[in-house]
Amino acid sequence: MNNRILLAGILLITVPVLSFLVNPDQLIWAENFDTTSANWRTSNSIDELYLIQNGEYVLYRKSSSGPSILLPEEGDLYGECRSEMRFRFDPLQSGSSAGLVFMAKPNGSQAYVLEINDRREYRVRKIEDGVFKELSGTPKNAGWIKEKSVAKSGDLNLVSASYESGILKLTINGKDVWIGDAYQQEKGKVGIYIGPASKARIDDIRVYVSEEEAQRIRKDREDKDPIRSELTEIIITLRNTINAQNREIDSLTKLSSKLQAEQDKFDNNPRNVRKLSAKIRELEKEVNVWKWKHGQLEKENKKLEKFQENIRKNTGGDIVIKLTNALNDEQEKNRELEKENKELQARLKALELELGKYKSDEQE
Repeated sequence: MNNRILLAGILLITVPVLSFLVNPDQLIWAENFDTTSANWRTSNSIDELYLIQNGEYVLYRKSSSGPSILLPEEGDLYGECRSEMRFRFDPLQSGSSAGLVFMAKPNGSQAYVLEINDRREYRVRKIEDGVFKELSGTPKNAGWIKEKSVAKSGDLNLVSASYESGILKLTINGKDVWIGDAYQQEKGKVGIYIGPASKARIDDIRVYVSEEEAQRIRKDREDKDPIRSELTEIIITLRNTINAQNREIDSLTKLSSKLQAEQDKFDNNPRNVRKLSAKIRELEKEVNVWKWKHGQLEKENKKLEKFQENIRKNTGGDIVIKLTNALNDEQEKNRELEKENKELQARLKALELELGKYKSDEQE
């Protein structure tokens, strides 16, 4: 075993991330498994069941005699880059393992693997001529290392591998867990590892590179297939937009939860409950006052209606002439009172709604 590699992995736990590791920020490739693609193998046999379903690559390695490596049929060869993969284990299939494959030769004869399992362990492996070699842990535990950052079975994991100038940094759910510094500069594909007798659901895979490397890869794509290159760029742009929207949604959700917590804290404060109770009593008094005024207006309105009826019955003689002006005045007064009555009724309804709201808040 390469002692230099192991030493680097141990030092990572006690020292900060090395400053010379660049963090590429140009998304050059993203696979989200939104649609079935000939780029990824699907099968149903005695040894395996692989299919793309509901935006996930569902992998069930039935065979317990060995793992499976899946690489895209077509795609770029990446050198210095940061590759990421999000996936979860099936909690009903205990003993599962899966991981990210990177710097892989197209035929899979050589590659590196960051593997985790549902027992919350990880290991780093190198494939040379189809043979696995553990780069982490000890031969006694087959390279496995306990790691709390590995999510529980059924929860989402994000594993990442960054490679630059012979330096390899591996990350699990945001925590740097391993660094190796004895690797030869190479280019290769990014793919998926599924362990024997294992079930996992792959959510997405992404590769980030520097701007200079992104320009080189785009040029290579255009030279090979201009139409495919253009479509790839459109997909990446759309994915970036969706990611930004998802981040905004997450931010708003967190803000909403924070505001709700503050509101609950306010509502449960005895001081605020007393204030609300006092406000409710004030509103109840005001409602009673407006109800009384409304009743007085109703009485006045009935008197006016009776007065108008008397005038309509006395249709002849001097009484009509004498009461014409009085009738006009009373009609105007009646219109004003009806208007005021409507305003009072609207105000009463508003107060009753406000009172109901405060009572509801108090009960909660």
